[in-house]
Amino acid sequence: MTKQETQIMKGVAILLMIFLHLFNQMSNVELCRSFIYIGDIPFVYWLSAAANPVAFFLILSGYGMHFIHVRGKGDIHRWSRIGKLYLHWGGILVLFTIPSFIYTGRYYVDFQQIISNYTAFNTSWYGEGWFLFPFICLSLLSPWIFKLTDRYKVRWILPISFLLGTCTSFIISRYGAQYLYKNHWLYNPFLILHLAPSFIFGAMLQRTGFIHKMQEKYNSRWLWLALILVVIIVCVTRTAAWGPLYAMAFIVLFLSAPRWQWVDKGLMLLGNHSMNMWLIHAWFCYYIFHDLTYSLGYPLLIYIALIVISLLCSYLVNAICSLPLFIIEKCQNKK
Repeated sequence: MTKQETQIMKGVAILLMIFLHLFNQMSNVELCRSFIYIGDIPFVYWLSAAANPVAFFLILSGYGMHFIHVRGKGDIHRWSRIGKLYLHWGGILVLFTIPSFIYTGRYYVDFQQIISNYTAFNTSWYGEGWFLFPFICLSLLSPWIFKLTDRYKVRWILPISFLLGTCTSFIISRYGAQYLYKNHWLYNPFLILHLAPSFIFGAMLQRTGFIHKMQEKYNSRWLWLALILVVIIVCVTRTAAWGPLYAMAFIVLFLSAPRWQWVDKGLMLLGNHSMNMWLIHAWFCYYIFHDLTYSLGYPLLIYIALIVISLLCSYLVNAICSLPLFIIEKCQNKK
C-alpha cells in the first residue's frame, strides 16, 4: 500500500465516519425524509452498520507504523506526529467549545475536566474524540507490539487478535461500557486492548504484502461485486465482531478494484483532512447545530453538507495551527 493509497483509504474512512454519526441513530433518521426502505427500516440506517471507520484508521496506522518498524531505523517522527495531533485537537477544542458552551450554558470552570479533555484522557466535551488517547498509546507501544508479533507466524497472530477483538466486543455489547467509562484509568487500557486487533491486522497486511499480491493477481470489476456482497453481509448480521475482518476485506478489495482517477483524487483530498474532519463534524450534527443540520431534510443533502462544512473548517483549523508551528520554526532558524 503506497502513501497515496493510504490517503485514499483515509478518505473512505472519514466518509464512513460522517455517515455513521449522521444515520446510526433512529431518532435522527426519523428527522430525515427517507425514500428508500429495507422492510420498515430506512436504507441509511440499515447501511450505517457497514460504517466501521475506527477499524479502518487503525489498520492503516498499523500498516504504516509496521512499515517504519521493518526498516529498522526507528520512528523518528513519532513524537512530532503526536505533538501535531494534540495541537490540532487543542485548536479544535478552542474553536468549538466556546460557541458550544455559550449555547449550552457550560463554561471552563472545572480544572480537572479541562486537563482531561485537552489531553484526550476523557473527552467528555466531544465524545467522538474517545479514540485519540488509546490511539496515541498504541502509537507509543507499537515498537513493543511489533517485536512481539514478529516472533510468531501470521497464521497464529490473526486468529488470536480476532479472538481478543471478539471478546472485548462481547463485553461492550453485553454489558456496555458505562461501568468502565466511570473510571478512565480502567476504561482507556480496556480500549487499547479492544483496538489493538485492528492495529495488528494492519501490521500483518504490511508484513505479508497481501494487498500488493492482490493488486498484481486481480484487477477486475468483479471485485466491486465482492465488495458489495461483503457490505451486505455486515449490514444483515449487524455485529461488531466482524469489525477488523470487515475493514481489512474492504481495504483489500477497494484498493485492488479498478477506480476512476478523479475518485482517487477526491478521496486523497479528504484523506489529508480526515483527522481534522473526525474531530470537527460531530460539533455540527450533535452538539451545536443538530437541528439546523437535520433541517435540510434529505439524507444525501445532509450528508454532503456535513462533508463540505467539515472540510472547510479543517482548512481553518490548519491555518490556525500553522501559526505556532511557523513561530517555532522561525525561532529555531534564528538559533
